[in-house]
Amino acid sequence: MDTLDSLTSEQKDTLEQFQSVTQIDDLDDALIRLTRYNWNLEQAVQSVFDGSAAVESATASREKLEEEVAASTSSETTPLTSHEAGQPSVPYRPHARNNRRWGILSFLAWPFGLAWNITWAMLSFATRYFSRQSITGGNRRTPLSQQRQDPQATAARFLREFEDQFGNTHVEFYAGGYSQALENAKRNLNFLMVVLQSDEHDDTTAFSRDTLTSGELINYLRENNIITWGGNVRETEGYQVSTTLQATTYPFVAIITLQRPGGSLTATPKMTVVDRIEGLNNAATVIRRLGNAKERYGPALERMRREREERDMERSLRDEQDRAYQESLKADQEKERKAQLAREEAARAEEQARLAELEKEQLAQKKEEYRYYLCNQFTEEPDVNHPGGIAKLSFRLPDGSRVIRRFKAEDTIETLYQFVEIYPLLRDGSATSSYTQPPSNYSHKFQFTIMTPYPRTVFQASSLPIKEQSVLWPSATLVVDLLEEDEEVEEA
Repeated sequence: MDTLDSLTSEQKDTLEQFQSVTQIDDLDDALIRLTRYNWNLEQAVQSVFDGSAAVESATASREKLEEEVAASTSSETTPLTSHEAGQPSVPYRPHARNNRRWGILSFLAWPFGLAWNITWAMLSFATRYFSRQSITGGNRRTPLSQQRQDPQATAARFLREFEDQFGNTHVEFYAGGYSQALENAKRNLNFLMVVLQSDEHDDTTAFSRDTLTSGELINYLRENNIITWGGNVRETEGYQVSTTLQATTYPFVAIITLQRPGGSLTATPKMTVVDRIEGLNNAATVIRRLGNAKERYGPALERMRREREERDMERSLRDEQDRAYQESLKADQEKERKAQLAREEAARAEEQARLAELEKEQLAQKKEEYRYYLCNQFTEEPDVNHPGGIAKLSFRLPDGSRVIRRFKAEDTIETLYQFVEIYPLLRDGSATSSYTQPPSNYSHKFQFTIMTPYPRTVFQASSLPIKEQSVLWPSATLVVDLLEEDEEVEEA
């Protein structure tokens, strides 16, 4: 596993980003994930939030913890000295008598003793072998992976059987599997006390009844936040833990904590067995051994706790700075967005005004062209002796001036409107004959009405002949009234 010193600056930056995004404080876990994905930050982060990958990573992390403990048991365990441990615990065995009086006889009997020792070793091996076969035989049909899938059930069964036999007053056993207890102890920087029992050993009952139910031990474990995990070797998990910890004498107690190998300040810390207590021991002995372990390894644990708190504080500060930066950036982006919207709205309004003005100019231009076209199409004023008769009409224009003109009987009311429309051109002599076609895409609207004052009758531009309007034939006085922009004209 890579240590911090062995990482490049780029890998350290990636590690820092990964921990900041995923909130994974465990350095080992973070390094495992990044190494698994070849330091690809995106894939490593995705694996955290992917459910199946999270389960796979958690399993791999727990397996790694078990491997660390197994390695420390076989090669890195530093047993406490006799001074540190008090009286070293040893398995309960009959004491060998050392009596000088028997020296000569012992020398003469050594061939028989050798034969007896060989026979006894073979019998012990066979007994232990078949004992373990009987212990694990009932579980052979259940795959190990299936047992590992329900560690809570195994822990609950162990607790239930313990309380059925020894009562409810006892040390607080961890309600989960061994690997979960390791993970919990590592995450929270606690000491872990592993208790293994075997129903085949006579000392198990006494240890459970007298030691594990001791009020002094219960209080000590609680006051020092020491996690206790218990297991029985007849269970698959308990047997595997005993194999991992190389337990040979029961009851067996292992004290495990997070330590840096070799006392290095830069090496990656690992879960390590720091003491082993084997055989029947009373509560005072267990407390003394725990205290010695805490005295020896506690300072390093506190140092790691302070380092973690400093990292958490630094990460929290970075998160706060990032949050403030993001909020400031978001505010600036929102301000820029609103300014951009205002600019776009102003540009849109300006464009609409320009188009409206252009449309207005084009409309005025087409209106002017249409008026010239009407001038070209408008017939001359008929003579007074026109065969069909004439109507003499007087128009009072909006500017107050008056104009009188004769119209033929077949001229329509729209002809009157056309005359009023082009009269300024006719009066000024600015009519031209160059417009022979009306402007395209143009529908002319008269901006005035023609009416008789008394009685007030409004005439709409229509194809009705003048002669059919009694108020207009043969003569009439008409008023031209300009329309307001939104005024609706009532029909006559």
